[in-house]
Amino acid sequence: MRAAQTCPRCDKRGMKSWSELTDEEREVVKRLPLSAKYSLEERQATHRWCTRCWYESVESDTTA
Repeated sequence: MRAAQTCPRCDKRGMKSWSELTDEEREVVKRLPLSAKYSLEERQATHRWCTRCWYESVESDTTA
C-alpha cells in the first residue's frame, strides 16, 4: 500500500504542496506541462509535486 505522500512515478516520499516548495521549485512548477491545462491558482490550491521527478498530482483529495 502506497502512502499518500509517496510519488506514484518514482516512489520518493515527500510530495509537496505549493506552500512547501522553495522559490526555485515554484519556478520549475510554473513551467511543467500541466500549467497549460490548469490555472496557477487551482494548481496552488489542490495539486502536489514530487521534487525528484516533477510528477504533478492533480488529486484534490489526498485522503483515501
